[in-house]
Amino acid sequence: MAPSMKRRLHPMPLLDEGLVLEECTKLGINHKHAYKMWRHIIARGVTDVEEIPELPKALYKLVKEKFVITTSKLESFKTSADESTTKLLIRLQDGALVETVIMRYGRVELRNFPSDRQRRTEDGETVFASKERATVCVSSQVGCKMGCTFCATGTMGLLSNLTAGEILEQLYHANTVEKIRNVVFMGMGEPLDNYDAVVMAVRGMTDVQRFSLSPSRIAVSTVGVVPKMLKMAEDIPQVGLALSLHAPTQELRAQIVPTAKAWHIDRIMAAMDNFIEHRSQVASRKSHVLIEYVLIDNVNSSEEVAHQLGRLLEGREVILNVIPYNPTDVPHDYKAPSSETLEKFNAVLREYDLRTIVRQELGQDVNAACGQLVISSQRNNGATAGTGGGACQPTDIEDMFQLGRSDNSNSGAGDASSATARGSSLRRRVGGQATDTQAKAQTTAEKVEAMRNRNDARSGVASQRLKTTIRTTDAQERLIAGLDNRVTYALIVFFVLAGIRLLFKLFLISQQHSKQQ
Repeated sequence: MAPSMKRRLHPMPLLDEGLVLEECTKLGINHKHAYKMWRHIIARGVTDVEEIPELPKALYKLVKEKFVITTSKLESFKTSADESTTKLLIRLQDGALVETVIMRYGRVELRNFPSDRQRRTEDGETVFASKERATVCVSSQVGCKMGCTFCATGTMGLLSNLTAGEILEQLYHANTVEKIRNVVFMGMGEPLDNYDAVVMAVRGMTDVQRFSLSPSRIAVSTVGVVPKMLKMAEDIPQVGLALSLHAPTQELRAQIVPTAKAWHIDRIMAAMDNFIEHRSQVASRKSHVLIEYVLIDNVNSSEEVAHQLGRLLEGREVILNVIPYNPTDVPHDYKAPSSETLEKFNAVLREYDLRTIVRQELGQDVNAACGQLVISSQRNNGATAGTGGGACQPTDIEDMFQLGRSDNSNSGAGDASSATARGSSLRRRVGGQATDTQAKAQTTAEKVEAMRNRNDARSGVASQRLKTTIRTTDAQERLIAGLDNRVTYALIVFFVLAGIRLLFKLFLISQQHSKQQ
């Protein structure tokens, strides 16, 4: 099967809206029953469709014959020493592996947030605290054909596209470990190269009857697939857009991002401006795009390049996220920039009144930092699974977009950039080491359970397993057995109105009778 072809799975993923509704239509099953089924699976954690009451018999049979709740399984996971990051290794139905990363913000003190979150530690250093929450970074493809020269995933080539169901399954698996509040499409693959599946997955994430995430808490990253950027502005303008730019000129960008030859940087910037305009209309306020810029020493890190980048982005509604290069398994002798180079680069950018921030890396000790997303067992034809690269580590979109709305964001970001450039490290807010339960767990299921219990204890949540917070209409106790409460209320209103009408008629008859006497 060619990588560009749609994957055919059997059994099929039950979280895939397109596949489920297509089969329901064939059998004449009302689509509302599918949405009821998803509510029970996602919001209530039901793992057996037979336990969901009052579904059509045809739907029970259909699910049993053709679908499973997840076609993938959580193979293993690894958590960073500071517990800020957990890398999930997920095995797909055909045996292929993808990595999904959970990033916990607010459990460690970062140095790259706006100045209104600034505080001093006991030793006098500046840190920037963030609210506790979790972001999941999902993959959209197995491998990637974009071939960015600094990215380990690009060395794999494109092996296959994921279906919408397989993308949603990553969020489903992540929710069994940690309550997920934000989603970023910054894992393996180019999301806009698998456009239809990504759009359908986004709609599943934002559907109030399923995962019920706010569109503003979802971001899609792209290297600049212009036709799909334009289409995205029409189809899902409510979500965030992150543009992997990495160079300010067409010539330099073509060296770093080979696919840049297909779409000139001028066309990419025009498509970005178009998206900002569409999103601003939908959001009824100014919107912006996150520009990702991997800073590679002696490649795109000079002050001259910084001036070119400043002129390119000046006046545009963007936030520039500068990402110091992470050493990865790529056939290039790239090096990370020094602290001095990083500070000089950002100093030039601030001359152009740009909102800039230096990415604070999480999870480097589990190969979960940016550019390390690669599965060596797939690239090397049979090496031990999970021994190779890691997963993405994007800057959290929640803080990024709050930075964009802050009046003093530029100065705050500058201070944060300086603090990061001086080489300051993470300082743990939550001490202690991994629990004995996790250390002694022999299976992935036991490890996940141990981590889930620890996370629940920290956040004050006692027993929820899938912590999506949607209110379902049938969550209340039924007033009349077998009837939806909405129907019951409608009947009550009907009979009350009928009674009032009858009383009014009796009153009129009584009045007429009195006059006749």
